[in-house]
Amino acid sequence: MVLTGITSVLRANFTKIGHKLLYKLIVLISIVCVAGCTSVSTLFFYPQKALISTPTDVDLEYQDVWLNAQDGIKLNAWWIPAQGSLPDSNTMVLYLHGNAENISSHSHSIYWLANNGVSVLALDYRGFGASQGKAIMPDIFQDIEAAAAWMKQQYPKKDLIILGQSIGTVMAINFTAQAAEKYQIQALILDAPLTGIATAARSAMSQNFVGWLIWPFTVLIPNQWDPVKHIAKIDLPVLIMHSPKDTIIPYKQGEALYAQWQKTQPKQQLCWLDSKGPHIMSFAFPDIRKATLEFMKTKQCQE
Repeated sequence: MVLTGITSVLRANFTKIGHKLLYKLIVLISIVCVAGCTSVSTLFFYPQKALISTPTDVDLEYQDVWLNAQDGIKLNAWWIPAQGSLPDSNTMVLYLHGNAENISSHSHSIYWLANNGVSVLALDYRGFGASQGKAIMPDIFQDIEAAAAWMKQQYPKKDLIILGQSIGTVMAINFTAQAAEKYQIQALILDAPLTGIATAARSAMSQNFVGWLIWPFTVLIPNQWDPVKHIAKIDLPVLIMHSPKDTIIPYKQGEALYAQWQKTQPKQQLCWLDSKGPHIMSFAFPDIRKATLEFMKTKQCQE
């Protein structure tokens, strides 16, 4: 568990598997020598195939959606329509989860949206859950495009918002920078974002002695997908939130991204929200949910 620097730390088990870290370092160097830096991105992801629950476990109706990426990989997603007593807001969210497990664990973060008039498509990237293939960048961007295309084809009149959490913010920013106009993306919401994958990895490595041994090799991580390299191409309302108590991706990472974004796009509707709790637990708090819904509705920063 070398270079994810995200959910590997979430499990707090560096001391138990130091030998595995060193093993992955050897694998990393071998990959770079044989296949180049792009293949290193496979080490960012820790997919789980088994689904541990579905929306029906929390009394939500949903549809199993099967998508085909451009390269033929078959992908699984859950369409969770707006339901319950509140009216449909005519907003739909493409949810991009973090780098481990699958939608069955992450989607608990966004189930509340369906009960508040917001429809959601929760996507499992290739290699995650029931989706075929192997998680690797940039191939994952094909998965996101397949999801966005399905949403706009099925519900062309609904407003599309992209919501990314943790490493999902990297995919959200990259995809929005390239495809905002094509898919009429109306806004972007980022929970616990990072300025760059290598930066996040170095932060995680510095928390453990074995990590310090590996720290120098984080220079091998490709940086072409780093969010700071793509924010100049995004000109739509953006909400960034980060918790000061986040020990996985430090709060200062979110602050740095926000500051750089302000500098790059000074006229953009760019909003900041101090979140709460540990990593990607923002939506466990009613006031954060309320602020997020208000942003979705108005596309404006709140006082």
